[in-house]
Amino acid sequence: MTTETVLRADAMLTPAGVIAPAELAFDATGHISYAGPPRSASEVTHDLVGHALMPGLVNGHTHSAMTLQRGVSDDESFMQWLATVQGIEQQLTHDDLVAGLELALVEMIETGTVAFADMYYWDEALIERVRAAGMRVFAALACSATDHVAYPTVSPMTGAEVLDEVERLAERYSEDPLVRVGFGPHAPYTCTPEFLREVRSRALAGNIPIHTHISESAAEVSQLLEQYGKTPGEHLASLDFFDAEVHAAHCVHLTEGEIATFAATGTSVSHNPVSNLKLGNGIAPLPEMIGAGIALAIGTDSVASNNSLDLFEELKHATILHRGVRQDAAAVLGPQVLDIATRGGAAAIGFAESGALAVGRFADIVAVDLAVTAAAPVAPEAHTTQSLTAHLVYASSGRDVRHVFIGGRHVYADGRHLTLDADAVRARARAARARLVK
Repeated sequence: MTTETVLRADAMLTPAGVIAPAELAFDATGHISYAGPPRSASEVTHDLVGHALMPGLVNGHTHSAMTLQRGVSDDESFMQWLATVQGIEQQLTHDDLVAGLELALVEMIETGTVAFADMYYWDEALIERVRAAGMRVFAALACSATDHVAYPTVSPMTGAEVLDEVERLAERYSEDPLVRVGFGPHAPYTCTPEFLREVRSRALAGNIPIHTHISESAAEVSQLLEQYGKTPGEHLASLDFFDAEVHAAHCVHLTEGEIATFAATGTSVSHNPVSNLKLGNGIAPLPEMIGAGIALAIGTDSVASNNSLDLFEELKHATILHRGVRQDAAAVLGPQVLDIATRGGAAAIGFAESGALAVGRFADIVAVDLAVTAAAPVAPEAHTTQSLTAHLVYASSGRDVRHVFIGGRHVYADGRHLTLDADAVRARARAARARLVK
């Protein structure tokens, strides 16, 4: 007989709505075997009184190792900011990347994130750090040109060698439920058409996904219009780039035509509202993307352009931002954004079995404390679908997360990391940062 782990909570957010009180069980394979009202015969493993269970959050776009650059360029324009962070990147060592990555893992886990899409330098050693922590990752290896060495103090790999490494790692982790590996061409304004065609060709041949930046800033759009007479999306479409599986970050300045192209080709988008605002890049057309049926995720971008990996902050911003700009409280709804940040985001970055508390899905579960002041005066057991969703989107923060399970593995328990030495990770990151800023 399969042994079940059983969680009891005051409320649980499921695809069918809120169940209160609630019970969730998962088996040894890490899949949910029951999600419903408490069963009288169940032997409870974790009695989470005063908590709500929700699907784990999914970060649709970040550069996790850049946690070492938190706060290095907080009030500069986008291009100035880019020059600052790229200057620091030329000094990074592999140990720095480990320190930055693990700091990001600590922050993401303790704020309820279970999976993330990342574009940066990646190798097997770094991927194994993520696996050891228990998280899911779509790791895209950053590159921009055939002969360009992106991280010279980390690795001598050229862009051409990065493409070979992507193919090797994609094969290595092809059956791993925690890992997807992809190509990470930086952006259409930093990559030549020839390089982008090569990425597309390899992606199609190997069934390997692509993660790239598109239309993050107005300056990028102007550059492409001057260079090719096309917007970034139009330029990529002319290269048949979207024949491959593409996950695009930002997409702040998409045209109606580009939105239609993305929807028709199944191109997914990570909306990163806080980063876009902080860098002064603008406001992405989220309502139009939702209306067109584009596959969407919510992302933080790196902490160099955001300062936080707490996706609860993104939930609130992604919802209220468009309401204010359009003077329409129905422009974007809380349930829509919460669904994008869980089920939608998981599907967009390739982990479709995650993102919902339902039988057969991965047991990627977050327990949120409903006894905190921000949750009062509604009693934990009195929540409806509307009230719990509203609380999670508008009032919760990552500080309210008490437990995290990923694939049934308990990785965070009431403030204590179970797969990472958080104190040691923070100390290592501080030491690396001190050396870099010198």
